[in-house]
Amino acid sequence: MSGKQPRADSSSKALAEAIQLHRQGQLDAAETLYRQTLARNPRQIDALHFLGVLLSQRGRHSEGAESIRRALDIDPNYADAWNNLGNVRAGMDRWDEAAEAYQRTSELAPDNASARCNLGVMLLRSQRFGEAAAAFQQAIVLAPSLIEAHFNLGKALSAKGRYDEAIAAYQEVIRLQPTHAMAYRSRGILLYRLERSDEAAAMFRDWLALDPANPVAKHMLAAHSKQDVPERAADNYVQQLFDGMADSFDDHLHRLEYRAPELVAAAVVTRVGRPEAAFNVLDAGCGTGLCGPSLRPYARRLVGVDLSPRMVERARSRGDYDEVAIAELTAFLIDRPAAYDLIVSADTLVYFGQLEPVLTATAAALRPEGWLAFTVEQVAEQDAPAGFDLDSSGRYQHSEAYLRRVLAQVGLLVESLDGVMLRLEAGRYVNGFLVMARKPALRTDDQNSEEQFD
Repeated sequence: MSGKQPRADSSSKALAEAIQLHRQGQLDAAETLYRQTLARNPRQIDALHFLGVLLSQRGRHSEGAESIRRALDIDPNYADAWNNLGNVRAGMDRWDEAAEAYQRTSELAPDNASARCNLGVMLLRSQRFGEAAAAFQQAIVLAPSLIEAHFNLGKALSAKGRYDEAIAAYQEVIRLQPTHAMAYRSRGILLYRLERSDEAAAMFRDWLALDPANPVAKHMLAAHSKQDVPERAADNYVQQLFDGMADSFDDHLHRLEYRAPELVAAAVVTRVGRPEAAFNVLDAGCGTGLCGPSLRPYARRLVGVDLSPRMVERARSRGDYDEVAIAELTAFLIDRPAAYDLIVSADTLVYFGQLEPVLTATAAALRPEGWLAFTVEQVAEQDAPAGFDLDSSGRYQHSEAYLRRVLAQVGLLVESLDGVMLRLEAGRYVNGFLVMARKPALRTDDQNSEEQFD
């Protein structure tokens, strides 16, 4: 909530009390007082402004934007209201309109570094990378220690292919905040892409020396040094990584032309057929719920599971799921034998190297004739003697022969295994596999045995 005090014409005791309650998170009481103030004076611009902020905080973005717009119709030079209008429009994914609001804030309050940084974020989301970089650079001139501006400058420069400058921007973030996980990770990926992997490994060793227990530092050092590679990513690595990305995750994937959810959805339609809302469905590693809309028509009951509480919160807010759980996937599946007719996993198994444990649990959680659809990243068999390899991105890649071997071992029949393009990363396409597998029908002798046992 930006805006520090009521403006000079806002001496109402009720308004001052409303703003205080708002800051304390007492939204019901604050909203009541804002509306009482507006009942007495419908043109009270601070009440209109802060009521709009409050409504947006409650998810009522359109009403919030309208209230703030009414304040700006009365006073078009109200810089804080323009800034908050930008925030509300960003929450509605109306990035170009948000950028216009932040641009107006910057014109009215040219020393407001945060507004310029916000403008840059919106331009970044609209893939206007050059303009975004300029906005972040302007913010840095105003506030040289603004970490968010340096980090996002790195993202904008990287998107423009200006990798050395992006590396320098990430290094400045690390100088300002020596334990900034995403700056290390982003800088490390660029160093690897430029074939400076020894420099990347040295950087992660330095980070680990500063923070020996940090799971991201440990995992990324293994990814770059190829030493002490774990068989799967640690739970605290996955949780920390995705909690930190939750708010911008969907936008980030949009920029990367991320295709795993639509690929999985298309494969389900092709293999499973027309949806009839008859299945118990699990979205394994649901993230923010991108697969939810395509799975809902198949589901009598749709469940999502993910390790990241922040991701689960976003998935739950979409409204597609009957249940969303915070849990480690293998343990979750072990506790639910023969529970699902369809399990979908879009780019979740990329955080598992050795797949035998998780796919064994998956097979057991499927009902006879149940379906499994998943994506993984691709590695050539000669480059991964064990069947999997930990890439510099921190994600695992798997060979086709390994996938077929493990699926057969756990008793699942491969119906299709196709090469696909999953996303862009550092200007390169990431190749993967899209797999559809099925659990065999229960044999007649198994049925007879079960009947005798019962």
